[in-house]
Amino acid sequence: MLPAVTVSSSTSLLPSVLPAAVAPRRRALYLVGEAERSAPKPVAEAGRTMISINGRWTALRGSTVSYAQLLRIAYPDREGQSPGSATVSYRHALDSGLTGLLTPGDVVPLTEGLLVNVNATFAS
Repeated sequence: MLPAVTVSSSTSLLPSVLPAAVAPRRRALYLVGEAERSAPKPVAEAGRTMISINGRWTALRGSTVSYAQLLRIAYPDREGQSPGSATVSYRHALDSGLTGLLTPGDVVPLTEGLLVNVNATFAS
Protein backbone atom coordinates (compact mmCIF):
# COMPACT_ATOMS: atom_id res chain seq x y z
CA MET A 1 0.00 0.00 0.00
CA LEU A 2 1.20 3.50 -0.88
CA PRO A 3 1.65 6.04 1.86
CA ALA A 4 -0.91 8.82 1.89
CA VAL A 5 0.37 12.29 1.08
CA THR A 6 -1.33 15.24 2.64
CA VAL A 7 -0.89 18.80 1.48
CA SER A 8 -0.81 21.38 4.19
CA SER A 9 -2.09 24.90 3.66
CA SER A 10 1.47 26.26 3.95
CA THR A 11 2.65 24.10 1.03
CA SER A 12 1.83 25.41 -2.43
CA LEU A 13 3.09 24.75 -5.89
CA LEU A 14 5.36 27.56 -6.85
CA PRO A 15 5.02 28.95 -10.40
CA SER A 16 8.80 28.82 -10.74
CA VAL A 17 8.73 25.04 -10.27
CA LEU A 18 6.24 24.43 -13.08
CA PRO A 19 7.50 24.89 -16.63
CA ALA A 20 6.06 27.90 -18.43
CA ALA A 21 3.71 27.19 -21.30
CA VAL A 22 5.59 27.98 -24.47
CA ALA A 23 4.00 28.03 -27.91
CA PRO A 24 5.83 25.85 -30.43
CA ARG A 25 8.07 27.81 -32.79
CA ARG A 26 7.19 27.79 -36.42
CA ARG A 27 9.98 27.50 -38.91
CA ALA A 28 10.08 30.26 -41.47
CA LEU A 29 9.84 28.74 -44.92
CA TYR A 30 10.68 30.99 -47.85
CA LEU A 31 10.13 30.27 -51.50
CA VAL A 32 12.38 31.48 -54.27
CA GLY A 33 11.44 35.10 -54.94
CA GLU A 34 9.53 35.43 -51.64
CA ALA A 35 11.09 38.81 -50.90
CA GLU A 36 9.71 40.44 -54.04
CA ARG A 37 6.24 38.92 -53.57
CA SER A 38 6.13 40.12 -49.98
CA ALA A 39 7.20 43.69 -50.71
CA PRO A 40 5.21 46.41 -48.97
CA LYS A 41 2.87 48.51 -51.06
CA PRO A 42 4.76 51.42 -52.66
CA VAL A 43 3.35 54.92 -52.87
CA ALA A 44 1.40 55.53 -56.07
CA GLU A 45 2.16 58.38 -58.42
CA ALA A 46 -0.52 61.03 -58.91
CA GLY A 47 -3.40 59.77 -61.06
CA ARG A 48 -2.54 56.09 -60.62
CA THR A 49 -4.03 53.31 -58.52
CA MET A 50 -1.85 50.67 -56.84
CA ILE A 51 -3.07 47.07 -57.15
CA SER A 52 -1.33 43.78 -56.35
CA ILE A 53 -1.24 41.21 -59.16
CA ASN A 54 0.14 37.84 -58.04
CA GLY A 55 1.85 39.59 -55.12
CA ARG A 56 3.58 42.28 -57.21
CA TRP A 57 2.42 45.88 -56.89
CA THR A 58 1.50 47.63 -60.12
CA ALA A 59 0.37 51.23 -60.72
CA LEU A 60 -2.51 51.55 -63.20
CA ARG A 61 -4.41 54.50 -64.66
CA GLY A 62 -8.13 54.52 -65.34
CA SER A 63 -11.24 53.48 -63.49
CA THR A 64 -11.51 49.80 -64.56
CA VAL A 65 -9.24 46.95 -65.56
CA SER A 66 -10.22 44.04 -67.81
CA TYR A 67 -9.58 40.31 -67.72
CA ALA A 68 -7.26 40.56 -70.78
CA GLN A 69 -5.28 43.43 -69.25
CA LEU A 70 -4.73 41.48 -66.02
CA LEU A 71 -3.51 38.44 -67.99
CA ARG A 72 -1.11 40.65 -69.97
CA ILE A 73 0.27 42.26 -66.79
CA ALA A 74 0.61 38.93 -64.92
CA TYR A 75 2.32 37.12 -67.84
CA PRO A 76 4.18 39.72 -69.95
CA ASP A 77 6.36 37.04 -71.59
CA ARG A 78 3.25 35.28 -72.99
CA GLU A 79 1.81 38.29 -74.83
CA GLY A 80 -0.02 37.28 -78.00
CA GLN A 81 -0.64 33.72 -76.77
CA SER A 82 -4.05 32.75 -75.54
CA PRO A 83 -4.06 30.63 -72.38
CA GLY A 84 -5.50 27.14 -72.42
CA SER A 85 -7.29 28.00 -69.21
CA ALA A 86 -7.05 30.96 -66.87
CA THR A 87 -8.58 31.92 -63.55
CA VAL A 88 -8.60 35.55 -62.43
CA SER A 89 -9.84 36.19 -58.90
CA TYR A 90 -9.89 39.49 -57.06
CA ARG A 91 -10.67 40.92 -53.65
CA HIS A 92 -10.19 44.20 -51.90
CA ALA A 93 -8.06 44.01 -48.78
CA LEU A 94 -10.14 46.49 -46.78
CA ASP A 95 -13.64 46.07 -48.20
CA SER A 96 -14.96 42.53 -48.01
CA GLY A 97 -17.79 43.40 -50.44
CA LEU A 98 -15.51 43.57 -53.50
CA THR A 99 -14.64 39.95 -54.36
CA GLY A 100 -15.18 37.65 -57.30
CA LEU A 101 -13.94 35.86 -60.40
CA LEU A 102 -13.42 37.35 -63.86
CA THR A 103 -14.17 35.63 -67.15
CA PRO A 104 -13.06 36.79 -70.61
CA GLY A 105 -14.66 40.16 -71.37
CA ASP A 106 -15.29 41.10 -67.71
CA VAL A 107 -13.98 44.26 -66.05
CA VAL A 108 -13.48 45.17 -62.39
CA PRO A 109 -13.38 48.72 -60.94
CA LEU A 110 -9.92 49.83 -59.86
CA THR A 111 -9.66 50.56 -56.14
CA GLU A 112 -6.57 51.27 -54.11
CA GLY A 113 -5.15 48.03 -52.66
CA LEU A 114 -7.08 45.63 -54.91
CA LEU A 115 -5.59 42.11 -54.67
CA VAL A 116 -5.66 40.04 -57.89
CA ASN A 117 -4.55 36.43 -58.43
CA VAL A 118 -4.06 35.23 -62.00
CA ASN A 119 -3.46 31.54 -62.69
CA ALA A 120 -3.07 30.54 -66.33
CA THR A 121 -2.05 27.41 -68.20
CA PHE A 122 -0.44 27.96 -71.59
CA ALA A 123 -0.58 24.57 -73.32
CA SER A 124 1.35 24.12 -76.54
